[in-house]
Amino acid sequence: MDVGVVAIAFALFGLVALALVWSGDWAYASLAQATGNTRTTFVRAATGRDPAGEIPMPIDALLDWHRRWAAYVVGWSSEPPNAGPGGPLFTADEYAHMADVRAVFRGAEAVALVSLAVVAFRVMRARARDDALGMIRDASLLSAALVVGIGLAATFAFDALFLLFHEMFFPQGNFLFDPATSNLLRLYPEWYWQGVTAGVGISFIVVAILVASGAQVALRRYTRRA
Repeated sequence: MDVGVVAIAFALFGLVALALVWSGDWAYASLAQATGNTRTTFVRAATGRDPAGEIPMPIDALLDWHRRWAAYVVGWSSEPPNAGPGGPLFTADEYAHMADVRAVFRGAEAVALVSLAVVAFRVMRARARDDALGMIRDASLLSAALVVGIGLAATFAFDALFLLFHEMFFPQGNFLFDPATSNLLRLYPEWYWQGVTAGVGISFIVVAILVASGAQVALRRYTRRA
C-alpha cells in the first residue's frame, strides 16, 4: 500500500514540478528550433478604420508572448499579457480560456505540494520501520512505469487524450478555437504540446530511475554494513 501511494504522490509532484521547468522559454525556443517553427504570423481583426491583416512573428516575438503567458499561467504574474497599443491580438474567449488554464495549474501546484508532504510522511514512517530505501526504490520504479504507460498511450492517441484532458478540466468548452483565426493556436500549435508532453514525461522517467538507482546503491551499502 505504501509503495503505491508514494508512487502516485511522487508522480504527481514530479510531473507538476517538471511542467514548471518545461514552461520556460528555453523549452519553447528549443522545440521551435528542433521542428523548424521559428516564425509564424498573427492575425489582427479589423478595428475601426484599420483593416484586418497579418503580423509577422519571429521567434523573439513568440518567446516574449510565451514568457508573459507562462508567467500568468503558473502564478508568477497576476495579470495576463496586455493587448498593446495596436489593439488586442487575442480574443475574449482566448483570455477566458487562459484564465481557466491558470486556475487548473494553480490547483495542480497545490496538489503537488500536498503530494510532496505525503511522500515525506510515508518515507519517515518507513524509516521508522527501517524500510525507507526499499520503498523509495520500488515507488520510484512504479511511478516510472506509470508514466511510461501514459506515454505509450499518448504516442498512439495524443489527439484523443489531449481532447479528453481538455473536456475533463474545461467542460465549458471554451478551448475550441478556429485555427484560421486563433493567435493562441498559432502561439501554441500541436508541435509545442507534443514536445512539452514528451519532455516532461521523459524527464520524469529519467529522474525516477536515478532516484531508484540511488536508493538501491544506498540499500546495498546499508545491507553490507549490517
